[in-house]
Amino acid sequence: MGGRPMSTLSPTSSDYNISVTEEQEAFRLAVREFAEKELAPVTQKIDRDNQMDMRLVKRAAELGLFGVPFPEEYGGGGGDDLSLVIATEEIARFSAAFSAVVGATYLVSTPLFLFGTEEQKRKYLVPIAKGERIAAHAMTEPGTGSDVAAISTSAKKVGDKYVINGKKMFITNGDKAETFLIFARTGPKEEGKRHHGITAFIAEKGMPGLNVGQRTDVIGLRGDQPVELVFDNLEVPEANIVGELGRGVRIALTCYDHGRVGVSAQGTGLAQAALEAALNYSTQRQTFDNYLLSYQQVQFKIAEMTAAVHTARLLTYWAATLTKKGKDFIKASSIAKITATEAAEKNAHMAMLIMGAYGVSTDSQVERILRDSQIIKTYEGTNDIQRLTIMKEVAKEMGVLQ
Repeated sequence: MGGRPMSTLSPTSSDYNISVTEEQEAFRLAVREFAEKELAPVTQKIDRDNQMDMRLVKRAAELGLFGVPFPEEYGGGGGDDLSLVIATEEIARFSAAFSAVVGATYLVSTPLFLFGTEEQKRKYLVPIAKGERIAAHAMTEPGTGSDVAAISTSAKKVGDKYVINGKKMFITNGDKAETFLIFARTGPKEEGKRHHGITAFIAEKGMPGLNVGQRTDVIGLRGDQPVELVFDNLEVPEANIVGELGRGVRIALTCYDHGRVGVSAQGTGLAQAALEAALNYSTQRQTFDNYLLSYQQVQFKIAEMTAAVHTARLLTYWAATLTKKGKDFIKASSIAKITATEAAEKNAHMAMLIMGAYGVSTDSQVERILRDSQIIKTYEGTNDIQRLTIMKEVAKEMGVLQ
């Protein structure tokens, strides 16, 4: 990205300017109304049945939630990453799983917008941004997680096509998607350049050789469980290469830099929901003729939860604002992701302590929030990987690393 890099040792005041416009606040209220009136009543059912309500996904498309930051000419709403963060937080406040359906689609639309050809944008980005097609990002493999350069899925050129073989795991939206962004190795690993030789391809549902495998049931985000994808001589036109041949890792990492801001918004929404649950309970439940909120132990927990929410929100908005300014936001997005996702976990746990048996009941949203927090701490790069990323960026600033 362009602009002056943000310095850890000598920051300026302009690095921390956050401004939410009247249009963005109006957008927030529209999304909040949808979330409170339409999503909230079915959230527990989505989690209990482990099945997404696709009718509501269609409603989200009608609200423009799949194309928030893209120009209108590509089917978008003309907003920015901060607008998307605001929407994601409001949705995740009630259902992180629902927000994941929307968020995972941006892992395809964002690289298409940033690296795709004009023809690819017209053919693939426009219907995704309009919410007409769900998308899935396929990178993770059975033996490969954070080390994206270690993938073994292969793509070999045959005429004007590439033949892809391999398997992907833990693919969000894999069973719902009509459009897929697949990363495969098109060249050998080079000495000292192991990230080279990986290429991004667009594939479509129904192509021979693209098979959806078994679902992997995980602890959280029930309703949007990941699946495996199996490629058996999947033929993809050469025209479906996104970006440069052999330079797909750059596309993926740029995509994840943006995606982490969205995960931070999920964490903020979950942390807010846990705080609200604890406040509602502690102002209604009485013990020994006193409301729970009158006890200092509860007051301290509520205070810590409140601080965690505001910290998460400010850092998330900050990271999103830096993407809008075109400044270096890699470090900021990692900081926000760690803070917000761990705030969600912390607040869910504290809400459980306040609410007792009601907090651990599967009828309670708090129990779901704690489960969901474990997933968002893991995907888009685990939080320990984010710590390594932060340190790497600081080391670059110090001139220790190139």
